[in-house]
Amino acid sequence: MDTISEPTAESGIVVQAPAALLWDTVADVTRIPEWSPVCHRVEWLDGPREPVVGARFRGHNKLNGARWARDCAITEAEPARVLAFSTFYKGQESTRWRYRFEAAGSATTVHEAYQIVLIPPWLQLLRRLPGMVAKSERDTAWNVTTSLERLKALAEAAPLGG
Repeated sequence: MDTISEPTAESGIVVQAPAALLWDTVADVTRIPEWSPVCHRVEWLDGPREPVVGARFRGHNKLNGARWARDCAITEAEPARVLAFSTFYKGQESTRWRYRFEAAGSATTVHEAYQIVLIPPWLQLLRRLPGMVAKSERDTAWNVTTSLERLKALAEAAPLGG
């Protein structure tokens, strides 16, 4: 598994919170549903139940009436700097997600990037329908942007970390 080389979508936002606190929040993957418009539940799987490389979890998602779950593995975990994970479809890496935190005084710029690695065959067929690729790209951009906006609102409304 590699880092994100060619993002499918990416965005950044300035948050009035320390990088360490933001990292701690994002690294508690069970909290992702607090800001993600797509992920509605996360649970740790076997092995470590903490944000370390190799730790596994399952995310349960829903969008546009569809529901699916993906097993995930943390691929980078550098406190206050980077948290990244890959999702898997039938044992193959499917997508990569990466959060990067850049501290600047009392604020932090949070960058979120997403890359499609493998599109499942059923989704490849669906993407052949007119307008579906553009819709998928819009949905992905909306997901990343909305996630960052919600994370910012959460961080700036009350102290994070718990």
